[in-house]
Amino acid sequence: MHYQLFHNRSAGFWRTYEPGDELVAGYRGEFPPCFSIRDDLDPREALLGIAEVIFAKHNRDDRPDGKTAPSLSVGDVVVIGEVALSVDRLGFVFVTLEPAS
Repeated sequence: MHYQLFHNRSAGFWRTYEPGDELVAGYRGEFPPCFSIRDDLDPREALLGIAEVIFAKHNRDDRPDGKTAPSLSVGDVVVIGEVALSVDRLGFVFVTLEPAS
């Protein structure tokens, strides 16, 4: 499962992504293939869990993009497959990215 990070230059770390925000493409990675989603989970709940794991991975001191990119903050976007989620003050919210983003 592929994912990509986008850093939001417009949100100022105080709100989630909104259409028209300037996003800068960041790290691209693949979620470990050994990870499986339980069949009894709602797909949206499963994506929220995956987003939390990605957030934790990219906010550690040894994150894969630590020398080239900031950690994830409120307003930044994680795209998992074709689903976009914006970092909120607590957790994530599902968002729809503008085509130019």
